[in-house]
Amino acid sequence: MFKSTALSKTLRALFLGIALVSLMIACASYALLREIRAPVASSSEVIEITVNQGDSTSMIATNLRAAGLIRQPLLFTMLVRSQGLDGKLQAGTFRLRPNMTMSQIISALQVTVKIEEVQVTIREGLRLEEIAQVIGDAGLPNVSQAAFLTAARDGDHFKSQHAMLDSLPAGATLEGYLFPDTYRFAKTATAEDIITIMLDRFQEQYETFEKLVTVARSDGSPMDVHSIVTMASIVQREAARVDEMPKIAAVFWNRLKPENEGQFGGGRLGADPTVQYVLGKEGNWWPKLDTYTTEQINSAGANTDRATYNTRSNGGLPPGPISAPGLAALEAAARPDASAQYLYFVASCDDPGAHKFATTNAEFQQYEQEHLSCAPSP
Repeated sequence: MFKSTALSKTLRALFLGIALVSLMIACASYALLREIRAPVASSSEVIEITVNQGDSTSMIATNLRAAGLIRQPLLFTMLVRSQGLDGKLQAGTFRLRPNMTMSQIISALQVTVKIEEVQVTIREGLRLEEIAQVIGDAGLPNVSQAAFLTAARDGDHFKSQHAMLDSLPAGATLEGYLFPDTYRFAKTATAEDIITIMLDRFQEQYETFEKLVTVARSDGSPMDVHSIVTMASIVQREAARVDEMPKIAAVFWNRLKPENEGQFGGGRLGADPTVQYVLGKEGNWWPKLDTYTTEQINSAGANTDRATYNTRSNGGLPPGPISAPGLAALEAAARPDASAQYLYFVASCDDPGAHKFATTNAEFQQYEQEHLSCAPSP
């Protein structure tokens, strides 16, 4: 009787152990199956992934994880190997989405699809309308000039996905934030796709100097991104030489300092490119100001929605950028030359494209007279 009872307890314990192990295996299997079948996110945003010739499955898995397309690189690698596909994933550029399952991603990586691309170059200093024209003329079937301009004027739509837009005022356009560069866009790209790529490039470039910013507000607090981009857009249009950009940025930042307000009547920048921005029209976005009187320049934009961009008649920075600044102009606006308290600059007659910088009005008057005496008659 004793032996029978002991045996019964042993069998029950054994069966219980087997049941627990089976349950654990079942739970683990369910978790793995769920992980395989569940996409990372519900987003349908297209993410391009490049697989180079010779990339191992584990390397591909790591890149997919970094791009936010899978959660578990090891599980992805095991799944590929269990299907006998190790070493058989294709090299090429693939358009994947976060809402794809692991199995769908593995299937997509087995078929190389040639993506037809269009190369587009956006030059520094273009305003939003000019960028829209370049994009519209690029031969992208899904993007017209008008559609691009409409999308780019809706800055609020893109703020949640781009931290660099945190200081963008509500209702503002993306003027100044579409980074000028040479791009290769998929021929199937939409206006939103293109803008997202350009904003990503802007953020990538801004982050290269973000921690080195020296310019600050009068109370010592850091200058926000929007102010720096606004200043950079003016510097981009004003400077003819990259090496002078930090000095030109210094001139404009110095004019905004409270101690210099008396010299410029309420801290006016007096930047000609802002007046050109106000006066610009299709076919002549950056008109020459020598055809306008001083009164016309000072009153440019009056009674229009661009009036506040005229820094000849308004103090402080304009409400936003006036053009797309490149990396050099952004760095200059973020780290102006602090070696001298420049307040003026005048084009040099001796060195084309260069300027002479002055700290006093007397110096400025002298340089201006020199310039006028050597400048050719209109």
